[in-house]
Amino acid sequence: MTTLRNNCMISIRLGFTLLGFISAFSLASGSDTKGLTNHNPKLINSFDLRYAANFNGMQIEAVHQLVQLDTGQFRETLEAKNFLGKVREQALFDISDSGQIIPREYSKRQRLLIGTRTQKQQFDWSKNQLIYTKGDQTQQIEIQPGYLDIMSHKLQLRRDVASGHKTLSYAVISRGKLKQYDYRVIGNEVLTTAIGPLNTRVIQRVTNTASKKTKIWLATDWGYLIVRLEKLDRGETQELQISSGQLNNHPVLPLKIDVEN
Repeated sequence: MTTLRNNCMISIRLGFTLLGFISAFSLASGSDTKGLTNHNPKLINSFDLRYAANFNGMQIEAVHQLVQLDTGQFRETLEAKNFLGKVREQALFDISDSGQIIPREYSKRQRLLIGTRTQKQQFDWSKNQLIYTKGDQTQQIEIQPGYLDIMSHKLQLRRDVASGHKTLSYAVISRGKLKQYDYRVIGNEVLTTAIGPLNTRVIQRVTNTASKKTKIWLATDWGYLIVRLEKLDRGETQELQISSGQLNNHPVLPLKIDVEN
């Protein structure tokens, strides 16, 4: 029973951590993406991605999708699962004429062996107020224009990196609390993936804690989709790698590298 509970707690931490860092790193923005060039700041390409992840030796499968609804809003979903349970995360958002993400709703549902956990954030911009619900408890939080949720802030990050920004900072409402997320671009790399070699831009999260490190590789030819993530958090290691995907219904393909005879 103790081993089972420990495994479940690992799965819970994985749900919070893995989903939090996968979320929205796969935004297709105004960049050259193999013929998918997009110069409209309001336009976001759809995607459908599959990932394989490793959390301290535990294997995880994840599916990440983004679609535009008939209402004009965008819906992003992310599901991660293994034999211990399943986590589903979803965000609804709009985009302004200038290309800024405007979050409307965020939710997470974790169905595990020890039970189900839910949380939800609803943004009311007419009152600059957020309603946060966790289980059967609800609280109201004052917000300001520009605040984002954990998924939408990474959507905005992808757009900003694609636009050439090197350092980035965001005010994020996560689990009902305001937090600051900072990033910087540290270089470019041709990365070997399950798909094949891909051009990538490497991003690092900026923190003051030496025991916490996060690096993200983004496919610059494919809308800055995330293709690899490495995270170290107080001795726990996590890896995420893309296994297959589509951007705007186009399969992600590897670089063509000439081999000299």
